[in-house]
Amino acid sequence: MEVPLNSLSIQSLFALAALTASAPAHAEICATPPPAVVDLDLTRFYSDGAGSIVEPTRMEKHKLETAPLVEFLGFVTKHADRAWQQRSNRAGTAACALTWLKSWAQGGAYLGKMTSAQSESQRKWDLAGTALAYIKLRHWATPEDNAIIEPWLIKWADSARAVFDDTSVKRNNHWYWLGLALGAVGIATDSDKHWQMAKGVMADAAKDIAADGTLSFEMARQARALYYHAFATMPLIALAELGASKGEDWYALNDGALHRLVAKTASGLADPKSFEAAAGVAQEVPSRSGAGWVALYTARFPDRLKADIPQSSGHRWLGGDVGVLRQVLTSQH
Repeated sequence: MEVPLNSLSIQSLFALAALTASAPAHAEICATPPPAVVDLDLTRFYSDGAGSIVEPTRMEKHKLETAPLVEFLGFVTKHADRAWQQRSNRAGTAACALTWLKSWAQGGAYLGKMTSAQSESQRKWDLAGTALAYIKLRHWATPEDNAIIEPWLIKWADSARAVFDDTSVKRNNHWYWLGLALGAVGIATDSDKHWQMAKGVMADAAKDIAADGTLSFEMARQARALYYHAFATMPLIALAELGASKGEDWYALNDGALHRLVAKTASGLADPKSFEAAAGVAQEVPSRSGAGWVALYTARFPDRLKADIPQSSGHRWLGGDVGVLRQVLTSQH
């Protein structure tokens, strides 16, 4: 039980100060991990079949349902970034994030029943972010950490991949997010099997990108066609960066398909008229055009992106700050 400050004696305060001063420099006051979420029962927040109209009540319910997942992944990604960004106590900060990962790994998080397509979507988004964060944290992971976390990531990846064995499941942006998750797991666990699966997804994506830079499945999202082009660009740019870290140029696939997607999406964000003409409906111009992909793309190709696209430097589904991710991937050479 927490004792009120005014009830502590002067002697107790001196004792507490001495104890704090004598603590190891690498010590980290780490919050207790929340209970692992094993089963996902998530509400779809669209009211139409095309997935273009957000229903506010359903969205609020969805936010409540995903709050524990946002808390977990947000904590892990923030601590993974801080471990690289701060000048002191880096090992302690990393150890705290690894403690949370081990807790959820031991609890079998994300490995239970998925009651809806929305649940499956969340599972692969969170897998991508978790595996990318673990890539950042692996520098400080102990053999015990590896032995607990890595088999969990592999089981999680295999469960997420199995959904697409059903040929009726569309291989749209969800397939690309799975590809990022598989690629991250491949690097994080040294699994060539998962890396090769990710490579296959990237090849599929390059074929999906038309000569004009559009994605047919995302154009079918009607008023959210532009929104979903930006959303699909997020995992594909991050996945191409994973490829670059292993010496593979996935930007060049299908005559530079990824460059065409970036150019088309950036042009649409600057002026949605081309998307409105192609989709046949006015576009919901996203207030946030995804996150992270602009920073990654312009870091590699500083002169190619002409439009000014303000966005944050990262997202929990990209493992946190993409600048840190790029630093970590570069340092692995």
